[in-house]
Amino acid sequence: MVVKLEDAARQRRSAIALGAALGLLAITGCNRSAGTTAATMALTPAPTRNVVALGRIEPTAGVISVSALPGERLTKYAAGVEPGANVPAGAELAQTATFELRQTQLRAAELKLSASQEQRSQELIAAQVQVEQALATQAQAEAKLREMMAQEGKLKNLAEAAAIAEDDYKKLAELQAEDEELVTPHQLRRRRNASDRATKEYEAAAAVYPDGLEAARKGVAAAEAGVRLAQQNAALVEKVDQTLAADLDRQAAAAALDQAVLRAPKLDDGSTEFTVLRTMVDPGELIAQTPVLEIADLSRMSCVAEVYEADAKEIKVGEAVTLRSPAFTGKFADGNVGEPGGIPGRVVRIGSMVASPGLTNRNPLAPSDRSIVEVDVAIDPQDRAATAEAASKVGLQVTVEFLGDEATRRPAK
Repeated sequence: MVVKLEDAARQRRSAIALGAALGLLAITGCNRSAGTTAATMALTPAPTRNVVALGRIEPTAGVISVSALPGERLTKYAAGVEPGANVPAGAELAQTATFELRQTQLRAAELKLSASQEQRSQELIAAQVQVEQALATQAQAEAKLREMMAQEGKLKNLAEAAAIAEDDYKKLAELQAEDEELVTPHQLRRRRNASDRATKEYEAAAAVYPDGLEAARKGVAAAEAGVRLAQQNAALVEKVDQTLAADLDRQAAAAALDQAVLRAPKLDDGSTEFTVLRTMVDPGELIAQTPVLEIADLSRMSCVAEVYEADAKEIKVGEAVTLRSPAFTGKFADGNVGEPGGIPGRVVRIGSMVASPGLTNRNPLAPSDRSIVEVDVAIDPQDRAATAEAASKVGLQVTVEFLGDEATRRPAK
């Protein structure tokens, strides 16, 4: 028993010595390996960082939801309006049940406006005629006043004629008194009559002259007032346009009719044609809060990539991008990251807001609690094949591979 214990102790000491020797050898080898690794890292270029993100294909101008007033009933779609159809900007897309009623109301408002405009035209003509008549009356009154003022000279002539006739009579009477044979009684009587007639004519004219002159002056004043009144009336007719209220009624009826007609919008960005993506309400159904149909301009396509906030600094505006998806066809059919295939694009905007991701990574091992920055990627509209491929898959979730610049890529961390 003692011998066995001594043998076991010797075996443990031998094992310890062997372990120490192997440990020393391992330490020496590790030191050499560490030195070799450090030297190798110093000579080997740092690996590049390949930024990959999730994205969604969208029309550059966005998807446009065309809606109507909730509670309306959709009557029909315009001819040819169906998913995939192209419609020009401003074209009619659909009608609601109130279209015919509102169309009738618009026609009535237009007739009312037309009648109001005709009436206004007649009122303007009548007001102008009144002004012209008042001016004519004023001209007549002024002529009468000038005529009366001219009577003053006539009165002087009549007075002078009466005086001369009286003098002639007196001289003839004196001659008869001196010699009855020179002047007969008949001649003297005739001269007397002429003198009396001249005197009476003067007296009659002098009697009516003041009243006539005053009447003429008042006539001129009344005519001037009539002109002012006619002009004020004409100005009032011109100012108070009764057709404005009728035109407002017409505009309201036209706006109500527009609410019963769904049209493709006219956008400021110059989109002239849209594609119907889908219809969401069938004819005969009531319209609720959901859109009736969705349209988009598919001539310019983009992708909104959700880049992890830590990778956003690696991306630059103008950087080349490849969009990849198993759904792509033809030459755009998906290849692995770094391989041919995919739709080419270019970064046009890097967002400045950090938010939670809106897209779900299908890899169950991918982290889901990371924040993202939205990066807009444009597909060259001149590349018709790429644009058409993207336009055929609006809303598709894709993998966005940022190609960057090999000379400026940063090392992986």
